[in-house]
Amino acid sequence: MMLDVRGLKAPQPAVMIIESLGKIQVGETLEVIGDKPFVDMIGKLEEAGYRIELKEIGEAFVLRITKTENSRELTMEVKECDDKLDGITGETNVGKLLKAYPESLKILVKYGFSPLENPVMRKTLARTITLRGAKKLIGMSDERFKEMMKELKELEKKN
Repeated sequence: MMLDVRGLKAPQPAVMIIESLGKIQVGETLEVIGDKPFVDMIGKLEEAGYRIELKEIGEAFVLRITKTENSRELTMEVKECDDKLDGITGETNVGKLLKAYPESLKILVKYGFSPLENPVMRKTLARTITLRGAKKLIGMSDERFKEMMKELKELEKKN
């Protein structure tokens, strides 16, 4: 199985690698092409019993991950967020927002947070990032961020 994670920002490559590893069988190899050397993943993969091989090819890095008999399932270490939301601000955790206001997903996607359409990304990335952090991650303008915040604040008024 091949996976191309070039151009993606953390933690998207890790989420995609973990998701793909769940689909391969013992003895099979996942080849991942990236523009960074996967330094954050290699130790965790080896610790979990995977056989690892990393090669630099031109401007890219190719990580070969082979599932062995001893390989354990990897998960993203994510802090579970509580249900309490004290108002929607730039520092609001995206996962907490989605839990408190499920209808906020449509607004976030409308403003460019399309990875949240993927349930795996909602369970992982959303719990690790604030609205302001997500704004920075996708390069959203301040003006557009203000528009989105205004729409999100309307959700507070409805409830």
